[in-house]
Amino acid sequence: MFEIFRRNLFLNTLLLLPYVFIIRINSILQPTVYNKGEDTGLLSEQAYKALPDGLTQNILANLLIFIQALLLNYIFSQNRFSRESTLFPGVLYILFVSIMTNNNLLTPVLMANTFIILAILYLLQTYKVPNATAMIFNTGFMLSLSAQFYIPYFVFVLFGVVGLIMLRSFKIKEKLQYLIGFGIPYFLVFTYKYWFDIPFADLDFIKNIFFRFPGFRTDDLIVLYVSFGALMIAVALSVFNYGSVTGKKSLQVQKKADILYWGLLFCLISFLIFRTNGVTHLATLAVPLALISGTSLSDGRNSILNELMHIFLVALIMVSGFGLIKF
Repeated sequence: MFEIFRRNLFLNTLLLLPYVFIIRINSILQPTVYNKGEDTGLLSEQAYKALPDGLTQNILANLLIFIQALLLNYIFSQNRFSRESTLFPGVLYILFVSIMTNNNLLTPVLMANTFIILAILYLLQTYKVPNATAMIFNTGFMLSLSAQFYIPYFVFVLFGVVGLIMLRSFKIKEKLQYLIGFGIPYFLVFTYKYWFDIPFADLDFIKNIFFRFPGFRTDDLIVLYVSFGALMIAVALSVFNYGSVTGKKSLQVQKKADILYWGLLFCLISFLIFRTNGVTHLATLAVPLALISGTSLSDGRNSILNELMHIFLVALIMVSGFGLIKF
């Protein structure tokens, strides 16, 4: 099943839509409304007010994941991370974002991932472009929009700066363009709050910012820890395979791949700084991890191992989603 997506055909691309609904079928059969937390941005709150029904939220979440998978596949093929243009990054994103049961909802981080993906798309387009004003501005704008949905993504303002420095000689004028793009959504949000007499920065927001070490719980089902372990193994393998991901590639691809690894690092940094649900936050890893893992699998030729990995992940998602293991 997984190897079907090795061929980047239009029909295979369309198959991603039913694939999303099959993988996340429990979200349709057992719809649940997301309970907002301290990491929920203003735009996420407005989305939940407009869509109070759990089934509608989950259908929208699945459609959103399909669009995000298409965008990741486009980024993958346009930037030539692999010699082969496959649909693996999109498939892996669907699996990674669904592997933790708590993420089978319309979460703030899921909505924010759309704008993180768009920011990466614009960021990578700035490489060796003499006049990249529009792309630089859009990078900052999209990163800022993601933070309006999921507050911890605010840290990614530094990710954008690092990426632009790596891809081009980041001049003062371009820095201003980037910061203006990042600042406009905040200006609009503050204007909205002022109009409706909402405090600009309340105590709940201030409490969100602090450094911490990850906690560990022992009262969850074992399948949750297996799912977490599988995701961490994928991260470890991505780091371990850094040489194969960037090796024998052009300097352009190497620089762009490095940016993906910086994305993984900023996912950890944002978790350490902001008060957020650890399980939900794992969905931030899905974006860079899907592109990195997709590159490794596209370059490799072990189809049997790929199928076994796919079967294991799908089985894990189904067992976790339907609660087939009670201990």
